[in-house]
Amino acid sequence: NPFWEPELKPLTGLDQPVQDFLASQAIVTKFVWQINSFLTTWLPHLERNNRSFVTVAIGCTGGRHRSVYISEMLAEHFERQLDDVQTRHRDLT
Repeated sequence: NPFWEPELKPLTGLDQPVQDFLASQAIVTKFVWQINSFLTTWLPHLERNNRSFVTVAIGCTGGRHRSVYISEMLAEHFERQLDDVQTRHRDLT
């Protein structure tokens, strides 16, 4: 958890040092991969059933490091495939 790393604590998941830290964690990359796989599998089915939007919410303890990073990774992946991907980080001011 970057929150407990003194040099990363004041940063967010939008900052490269936090991204590098989280990208180096196998459990984080596995988590992102699993969510990507789940959404890639089910989004076409939702679209065929006339769903006009899907909300994916990712949370973490403070809402500034892990959830931001993971949300950004998911958005980056799906922006390559979909026209309208929106990202909002509730806890970043």
